[in-house]
Amino acid sequence: MSPEILQGIATGCIALSGGTLVIILSRRQMLSFRYAAGWLVLLTLTALSGILIPLTRPLAKSLSTTPGVLVSGLAILILVLICIQLSVSISGLQRQVQRLAEELALHEVETDEHEYQRDSQ
Repeated sequence: MSPEILQGIATGCIALSGGTLVIILSRRQMLSFRYAAGWLVLLTLTALSGILIPLTRPLAKSLSTTPGVLVSGLAILILVLICIQLSVSISGLQRQVQRLAEELALHEVETDEHEYQRDSQ
């Protein structure tokens, strides 16, 4: 068996294992549907990358590298983009939590003022 076929089989097994983990986490509601769908798409692309390795040979040859390195580089680029997207999501959630905490603090101050005025009368 050629190394490329073994590489494709190994990549497929890793993607299948990751997909199983994502589905389990999603069913336990530890992972939202939005992220589960994103990870499943990424893992599908990972499984297909085993097929892409032989197809990238001409481009890899023109870049003086191997097909495996080219596909790995593209995978790293995709993971970096996912990290950036998750950072943007987390930043938005932090802003929402801060806004809600400030609004809650204002409501507590207003409630305390109303209780103080009611007790004073």
